Amino acid sequence: MFLLSSFGVSLKNITSKNIAFTAIFAAIGILFGTILLIPTPVPNVYLDLSHIGTVLSAMLLGPVFGGITGFIVGIWPGITFGNFFVPPFKALTGILIAILSKKTRPGVAVFVGYLPEAFLTYLTLAVLKIPYGLPLPVIYTILLKAFAELIILAVLMEIIMRNKGIKHFLESKVGFLYL
Repeated sequence: MFLLSSFGVSLKNITSKNIAFTAIFAAIGILFGTILLIPTPVPNVYLDLSHIGTVLSAMLLGPVFGGITGFIVGIWPGITFGNFFVPPFKALTGILIAILSKKTRPGVAVFVGYLPEAFLTYLTLAVLKIPYGLPLPVIYTILLKAFAELIILAVLMEIIMRNKGIKHFLESKVGFLYL
């Protein structure tokens, strides 16, 4: 209980409604990470906005639900690319974005909240050579693509979370806003 309360979560926040929203946000993230891919000029590199579900869950429901959503969203790419570190890294991003979103602007929270995941991704791919020793140019392309995705999400969250009408609508549907 102490661990949950230290993240700003009490038992009254763990409701079936919040669990359902977590599942919805995870489904949105999986959809954007598997089907709705945006082609780039680089061959075989696509922008995926899979973190959209993680970011929404983190900002609207808090760090525990943001972390759970991030973990769920990370399962598919973890299996696909053979890197079992992806789910916990995405969970960390959800937790950090939620914590930062209470202290700073939404766009800044998204961008800064991703930095540890970027570092850990570089560490696993370049240093530990997990999953299969990719060449450095490929790793840099992956990280550059990820930062492009996060900039898009940061701008999107600035627009969504700064708009009083959208914020009021979301608050009425979710029941409370973590922000």
